[in-house]
Amino acid sequence: TSDGTHNSGSEYTTGVTTSGTPGSATAFTKIEVTSSTPVVLYYYCSSHSGMGGNVDIPGGSGSGHTDRGLSVGGTAPSGTNIIDQIQISTTGNASDFGDTTSTVYDGNCASNTTRSVYGNGDNAPGMSNVIQYTVFSTKGNMADFGDSTLARGQTTNGTMSNKVRGFYGPGYVSGSGAQNRIEVITISTMGNAVDFGDRSIADGLRSAAGVCSPTRAVFCGGRGPSGNTDTMDYITMASAGNASDFGNLVADNRYCAGLSSETRGVVVGGSSVNVIQYITTASTGNATDFGDTSTNLQTAGCTSNNVRGVALGGSTPSIVNTIQYITIGSTGNTTDFGDLTAARTNTSGSSGSHGGLQ
Repeated sequence: TSDGTHNSGSEYTTGVTTSGTPGSATAFTKIEVTSSTPVVLYYYCSSHSGMGGNVDIPGGSGSGHTDRGLSVGGTAPSGTNIIDQIQISTTGNASDFGDTTSTVYDGNCASNTTRSVYGNGDNAPGMSNVIQYTVFSTKGNMADFGDSTLARGQTTNGTMSNKVRGFYGPGYVSGSGAQNRIEVITISTMGNAVDFGDRSIADGLRSAAGVCSPTRAVFCGGRGPSGNTDTMDYITMASAGNASDFGNLVADNRYCAGLSSETRGVVVGGSSVNVIQYITTASTGNATDFGDTSTNLQTAGCTSNNVRGVALGGSTPSIVNTIQYITIGSTGNTTDFGDLTAARTNTSGSSGSHGGLQ
């Protein structure tokens, strides 16, 4: 329990060995991690409240979660708090995972092998600055993570994260319009997002797609006050700063979604089209045609491991429950995967492969 005995919790003792006097040289606490260890353990000061933190336990209380993909929130047609789960390397219908902390849609997920972190979104009639998270290896509802620097919706629709950091792209701020701020979180540590830099288009963008490698995140398309754009720009994840030009999509596009392997980023649908296109994230240049979705598709949620990319739901323009997939390393049209538990669009996807990056 967070804050331990100060919050009605009890000390965790299974497989725990201590030696010496805490705070003294050579003293230590050792915890033997097994498959039954809880996925989150909290450390705390026995004398003072509010002095502690948490440790995520990869592989705790379950296995196979690095292949787990989530579809978070969405509209059906009004906002929903549903979280669905799939196993990416298989096919079949989604099943219930849990709920978000509130009814919210059009936000964005980031993830590592342990956590899925969902930020921002529209919780009509306003926009949200809430960031919330769940742990892949256990089913359950999301919990508070921190806050974004802005309350906004229509943020980048795609997982943009590596093992350490998650990125939330520009979106729409109620009363102010589109803005171009990029924010960053440290996924393993709960807390507020901080400003990272700006996209290269000064008037701001929303409803873009995001793809990434372990070192680089690429923003693809979007809409600003001047209309839709085909612009792609990128950041280097390890260092804060503004985005640089990458190249262009095959056409102006918004409402598209992104998925990734370690080397390739794939942009799926958007603006009532069925086009799939891809880039090689380590280089710069224009996108190349990959294939087609089964029908025109926009505002789908996407998730992936390092081999397979999956598009969940979306609108055609009718809201659909279909799940379809591609093999990222090849090219071609999508194949049927199964169905969501309910038809919805404006959902966001994440995976225990932290955005497809094994």
